Amino acid sequence: MKLNFLVTFSAVWSKAWPILVAVLFFGLIIFIHEFGHFIFAKLFKVKVNEFALGMGPTILKKQGKVTKYALRLFPIGGFVSMEGEDEESEDEGAFCNKKLWQKMIIVAAGATFNIILGVLICVLIVAGVGSNQKDPLVGTNTISQFYEGAVSNGENGLMVGDKILKIDSRRVFSDYDISFLMQRNNTGKYSFVVERDGKKIELPEVNFAVRTGGNFSYDESCVISSVSSKLKKAGLKDGDKIIAVNGVKIATNQALMEEIGKDKDYSIDFTVLRGDEEKTFEKVKMQTVTVFDFSILGEERGFLNVVGGAFRYTATMSRMVYLSLFDIIRGRYGFNDLAGPIGTVSVIADVTEQSVQSADWSAMLMIMALITVNIGVFNLLPIPALDGGRLFFMFVELITRKKIPPKYENWIHAAGLVLLLVFMAVISASDIWKWISGIGFM
Repeated sequence: MKLNFLVTFSAVWSKAWPILVAVLFFGLIIFIHEFGHFIFAKLFKVKVNEFALGMGPTILKKQGKVTKYALRLFPIGGFVSMEGEDEESEDEGAFCNKKLWQKMIIVAAGATFNIILGVLICVLIVAGVGSNQKDPLVGTNTISQFYEGAVSNGENGLMVGDKILKIDSRRVFSDYDISFLMQRNNTGKYSFVVERDGKKIELPEVNFAVRTGGNFSYDESCVISSVSSKLKKAGLKDGDKIIAVNGVKIATNQALMEEIGKDKDYSIDFTVLRGDEEKTFEKVKMQTVTVFDFSILGEERGFLNVVGGAFRYTATMSRMVYLSLFDIIRGRYGFNDLAGPIGTVSVIADVTEQSVQSADWSAMLMIMALITVNIGVFNLLPIPALDGGRLFFMFVELITRKKIPPKYENWIHAAGLVLLLVFMAVISASDIWKWISGIGFM
């Protein structure tokens, strides 16, 4: 009986602890954000009524000399409640009675602290902390070699030693930018600006090979996993074993890769074995993937290139936020590609579990840096109810020298908050549905 309990507890704990790590990390992000607001509010002698971590009913609280410190039930947010933040107040310590530049610093501090946390995590990543590689190098933007069969180094193409400055008119901050910017364009044709022999050279059209793929992973036995939501809607499932592609029998993962690569219209017929049942799915629409045919140069780690690399990685992640928003608006990503808090916790938990199994924590650190920078930058966007929305009204006041009536500003922020809550509720429902069914509902 005792042994059965221990086995059951061990099985449950093995699933629960990665989720606990993800929730604790979210709590850290929220704490850092709210602490940024709090510390500058205190610095400028603003009266802070409550500093809360979490939302919902209070489970722990401590009353300070002025401020009540509270821990609330649901770890999905937090807040700093300042006197005169959303209403007029005669108190000299009220937020509304402080100088405009002080209010702007207090509002911007939360997101800024998130970005600073991202920089610190990136320092660990670039320094190789948590990596299972022996003496990991710091990535650069310089091409070190081309792989066999490369097509991008032909006439008017790239060369060994080229330092990549821009791709499709966008600046390359770090080596991560190279893959990110190139995956936004699946045509296989890119414009580059490189530094070659001390001179800046423009390459208006560099060609890369394009192949079909990117919708799922598969092992040596051709059993597929990580199937995209679009392919799940087409009928494929994790655990299916592919036995034929476009009518051609498949026996090895190499043969599978070759047959998929032969496809020209990115629409494939799959025959799979699901348990003992054979199923065929016709005209399954696949993604196009650019074949990266070069590698970049790595440098030995040193203080300057580790710190510089951390800031460059943070710049890359910051730009990912608004470029991804543009991609959503222009339809590159669908609703089912978005993730709310539940989906994000699930991703962090999966990466944490994989990091433990591989004894390599670099992937977990990377996703943590990406999330905290994402939250910081997103909060600075001029959207009502976010810090960036409040800063927008303050900039209007700074330029026009006229203060917008608080009641009108509050109406706009309230409307923005309602829309954000509705959006988060829909995204969270989608996360839960994907977790249960493995398929998005839109």
